[in-house]
Amino acid sequence: MSVKVAKSALVAVIVVVCIIIFFIISPFYTLKETEIAVITQFGKPRVSVNTAGLHWKVPFIDKINILPKMILEWNGEIKQFPTYDKRMILVDTTVRWKILDPKLFFESLSTISSATARLDDILDAASRQVVSQHTFESLVRDSNRIIELDKKTIQLLLQQGFTEEDLSNFPTITGGRSALAIEMKNAVANDLKDMGIDVVSFYIKQINYIDENLKSVFDSMVAERRKIAQTYRSEGENYREKKFGEIEKKTKEIMAEAQKKSKEIMGKADAKAAQIYNDAYNKNASTRDFYEFLKKMDAYKKIPKSASLLISTDSEFFDMFKSY
Repeated sequence: MSVKVAKSALVAVIVVVCIIIFFIISPFYTLKETEIAVITQFGKPRVSVNTAGLHWKVPFIDKINILPKMILEWNGEIKQFPTYDKRMILVDTTVRWKILDPKLFFESLSTISSATARLDDILDAASRQVVSQHTFESLVRDSNRIIELDKKTIQLLLQQGFTEEDLSNFPTITGGRSALAIEMKNAVANDLKDMGIDVVSFYIKQINYIDENLKSVFDSMVAERRKIAQTYRSEGENYREKKFGEIEKKTKEIMAEAQKKSKEIMGKADAKAAQIYNDAYNKNASTRDFYEFLKKMDAYKKIPKSASLLISTDSEFFDMFKSY
């Protein structure tokens, strides 16, 4: 009985050991959706695997080298390049890339870190080459919109001291910043394709003057913007004065018309009042005498208090007092 137990225990141990060995030297491996694999045998690439899931390998012989499947980003250092018109500028570029041929990539570069180092050299060289073949305006502009000014803006600029020559000195560009980015991409496409890399996009993030030239450039830009701003301010002041003149003229016309109507209304009112008074006091001799008395008293009230009144015997005031 003890022999059977010992044999069973031995079988159990062997099974466990076999299971452990199976997992250690498992002929299977898995890939995620964001991964691709290059299988090498004794250091040499044999095949690449692009599909996610469970895959088979030869234990002890096949080695699985995992690489990223998604689009990667390369950000170059800000470099100082000369343009075609001899201006020193700082250029900041960025590239989106991915592994197009995993086997070729592994043969050429092996790892992402070595690929990044190689990209530094190739992409910087392409940027320098393209920048040196184009003017500064072509790098910072994407269209000829700056020279397509409307007639009103041109007239304002001429009034502020700009000349026809100044306005015609803006160079016309044939490509532009976006076109140059595509040119940079095409310049490196073949070299990187030979390494199993596909350049998805090439962007110029930023272009700037070197520090030594920034102040003079900014001062020039500020002076130009102030000149243009003064143009619009002058136009605004002229418009303001014109409108104030129109308002003042309209106000005088309205006041004159109002005064005219006021005098007409007051004249009609005085005439109406005189008619009413006349009808009221002209009914008989007594009312007429009373009306005449009131008129004389009104005239008397209008004499200043500080004035001395000398009444002659034939004066209307004397006749009025004589009756009392």
